[in-house]
Amino acid sequence: MTLDGLLKELQDLNAIELDTIHKQVQALKRARVSPLAYIEEMMNFQSPGYDEQAEAYIHRMLVTEELKNRYKILHGGMTATFIDTAMGSTVFQEMGRDRRSVTLDLYVSFLKPAVEGWLTSETQVIKKGRTILVLETKVTDERERLIARASGTFFRFS
Repeated sequence: MTLDGLLKELQDLNAIELDTIHKQVQALKRARVSPLAYIEEMMNFQSPGYDEQAEAYIHRMLVTEELKNRYKILHGGMTATFIDTAMGSTVFQEMGRDRRSVTLDLYVSFLKPAVEGWLTSETQVIKKGRTILVLETKVTDERERLIARASGTFFRFS
């Protein structure tokens, strides 16, 4: 794809579609210099840290039009991606960023639709072994409604 070809593709887009393209380009550029991947940039993923009172690692994401499905609610795959990313971030915070980890399994229960605003996840470490971590996450919206619950297992390797 050339720049001229891209410009031709953009010519018939409406203002909302151009805004979406702009957000995607900005996320792509941020991902070049950020420790976050492109999809995390598209989610506006945030990791405020550990909450002593909740005894959980807190993460946030913003529900945007680009992440919604045809029913105008957050796509279930994006909810699962947010949970998986929050759990992965929790593993890094618990075990250190020098070790790599991968998801072995992820079970998500979708309880209510997410429509707008910020979602907050609280992730707790249920079991921490030498190579296996078991985590649980709950996701709430700005009105503190429970959107989803999940459990996952992660494998750490050298």
